[in-house]
Amino acid sequence: MAKKNTQWAQVGKRKVELSNLEKVLFPEDEILKAEVIQYYLTIAPTILHHIKGRALTLIRFPDGIHGESFYQKNRPEWAPDWLEFVTLGKEKKDYIIATEPASLVWLANLASLELHQLHGRKPTFDFPDYMVFDLDPPEGYVFRNLVPIAFELKELIEAHGYTPFVKTTGGKGLHICCPIEAKWDFHTVFEAAQDIAKPFVEDRPDRVTLQIKKEARKGRVLVDIFRIRSGQSIVSPYSLRGRVGAPVSMPLTWDDLRELTDPRIYTIKTVLNKLSQDGDVWEGFDAYAVELHTHRKKTPAKNKKLPPSAKHKSPEQLEVYAKKRDFEKTPEPAAAKVETTGNSFVVHRHHASRLHYDLRLEQDGVLKSWAVPKGLPPYPGVKRLAVQTEDHPMEYLTFDGKIPKGQYGAGEMWIYALGKYQITKEKKDGFYFRLSSKEVSGEYRIHKMKEKEWLLERVDEPQVNYLRQTIEPMLSESADKPPARDTHLFEMKWDGIRAMIVLEDGQVTLRTRNHIDVTPQFPELLDGSKAFRATNGLFDGEVVCLDGDGKPVFKRVINRMSSTGETNIQKLAKSNPVYCYIFDCLYLDGRVLINEPLLKRKEWLKDAVRPDTPYRVSEYVEDGQALFEAAKLHSLEGIMAKEKTSKYLPARRSDCWLKIKIRQTAEVVIIGYTQGKGERQTLFGALQMAERVGNELQYRGKVGTGFDDALMKEIFQSLKKVEVVKKTTAIGEFVDANKTTWLVPVMMAEISYAKFTPDRMFREPVFVRLRPDL
Repeated sequence: MAKKNTQWAQVGKRKVELSNLEKVLFPEDEILKAEVIQYYLTIAPTILHHIKGRALTLIRFPDGIHGESFYQKNRPEWAPDWLEFVTLGKEKKDYIIATEPASLVWLANLASLELHQLHGRKPTFDFPDYMVFDLDPPEGYVFRNLVPIAFELKELIEAHGYTPFVKTTGGKGLHICCPIEAKWDFHTVFEAAQDIAKPFVEDRPDRVTLQIKKEARKGRVLVDIFRIRSGQSIVSPYSLRGRVGAPVSMPLTWDDLRELTDPRIYTIKTVLNKLSQDGDVWEGFDAYAVELHTHRKKTPAKNKKLPPSAKHKSPEQLEVYAKKRDFEKTPEPAAAKVETTGNSFVVHRHHASRLHYDLRLEQDGVLKSWAVPKGLPPYPGVKRLAVQTEDHPMEYLTFDGKIPKGQYGAGEMWIYALGKYQITKEKKDGFYFRLSSKEVSGEYRIHKMKEKEWLLERVDEPQVNYLRQTIEPMLSESADKPPARDTHLFEMKWDGIRAMIVLEDGQVTLRTRNHIDVTPQFPELLDGSKAFRATNGLFDGEVVCLDGDGKPVFKRVINRMSSTGETNIQKLAKSNPVYCYIFDCLYLDGRVLINEPLLKRKEWLKDAVRPDTPYRVSEYVEDGQALFEAAKLHSLEGIMAKEKTSKYLPARRSDCWLKIKIRQTAEVVIIGYTQGKGERQTLFGALQMAERVGNELQYRGKVGTGFDDALMKEIFQSLKKVEVVKKTTAIGEFVDANKTTWLVPVMMAEISYAKFTPDRMFREPVFVRLRPDL
């Protein structure tokens, strides 16, 4: 019998049949099956990074979370042929493996709300690649009491040489996962976990236990290590749970956990937004894999002769590399014997005769190396030439320095990414591989074309495409004076148009804070290949026009932004040129930088912007008070103070950045105007103002000063273009409401003021300027 309410959807290269999309799966939250499918499709780039290659156990809820639910391990007979599976266990079950977004859509259509993963990954299913400690509190346990236990266990785990990652379970507990090398069986890994957990529990008998039976726990938290068994699983990172609220098993930073009071805040409705702002905090998980502490070898003495091994090559086997270098003149490492794990990689940013990137993968005891002129491809569909060079010694994994002039490859060489990789599929003329590091994580394919020429392309879709998606800028808080602490750096607050600058294969796009594409208005900023030492990038900056003294003139840059007609724009570009002061770098040639500390981002930025172009790096100083006094002296707008270690937080307002203005100003929305009297009778009397607070407009009073005749006429012409409404949507007690013409709140302006009144009105407001850029 044909299924009812079905339709077909194209997901990548697959056609997937969907059914009963309007079925309610979470009744209290009114979440439909269609929304569950959309969630898994949207988060596919990130969740696949963690579960691809893993056997999955499903928990299905065909009639919603209050109906019958059941585990499913076996792949259904009617599953599509393209759905990958693996046969595992004594019972020979065909476990599903999700390999692409279509896999997740197909599973979500089965109402597989929960995805649980086995601990081994293709091709080593019998060897777990992480050790898990499941902190399972009893019913009614206060979550905040679980947090210190997690931190105490973290400290002990780190003392044993592991890097612990934490996530919520989507319920009341926490999972602490420690990446390990996949070369020990489950029993051996369990014994290593027990070696940590047993003394931890013995030292805290009143708070934690290893007793599985609930009646034996007596109100204590179970430190469950018994999941480290063949066939056992844990809920996958970012998986939904079939519970009221549609919670998600959410990866966290340890700082996130320190502040967390209720894990239920992470739901199908909140996770995607956090992910888009913070990125995947478990990215690079595999790069932290280490040997079990119970099986670690002592490091051999530096001069000790190692026996023959496939894991290292002798200097003779790196003859081509050695012949090209004079090791008395270059700081590069000479060929030597090194023991490694066999799956390390490094990407270098190399300022040789031409800037390029060097991709180096450990194989057979050396680093197989490719020069990639345009850097790692940013997303699928982009192919990069990769020229194979001579094999390099393993010491090159940590080489970071300058090769002297006259030596082969002379120039600066910086480590751009360092971690571990895994070949995921062998092909006749190449292979697929996954890079895992805190700097770069993704799956790629490299394919040999001829001789030393290869093609490199990215296979997986990044969760956030920094070149193609709209990225909101980070916003600042206000302060009255510069912080006195040495934790900040200070730079000018440029009086211009805030812009996000996208560089893609040498082409530049400029967008304002309000997402207005102003690229055509500034032709002098469009030659990205001359302005940047990069192929792709996302930068944050300010477009300004300067007077003869080098001071920004806001009205001039607004006139440039408002200009139309190609001939007129070209003429203005010569008579009234703009410059773009860049103060941050979010993305550079295949690598996301938002989680790097500000000082490190500044280094990448300075290296990426060429001198003597309309693009300039916004310089910073250490003495904030001196810069503030200088800004006052020269009648500039103000300065910025930024924490040196701060991350870039897209779309967030943060006190990590502080604006210290010479005068107190605010950005307001014009919501109407009052009738004019006397000389203003044909224009307007005052502008009614509101300020955006969250999703609301809060009334802030009127502004009636700061205008001359020409400015009033200019403003009135703009007001007449805005739609009139009977009632404003702003909230508050309005002044002269019956004398006001209310407008749709689309016009923005900047005002200065003395301070706030007790009822949060601007005291002594003065109009400064319209802000069409906002």
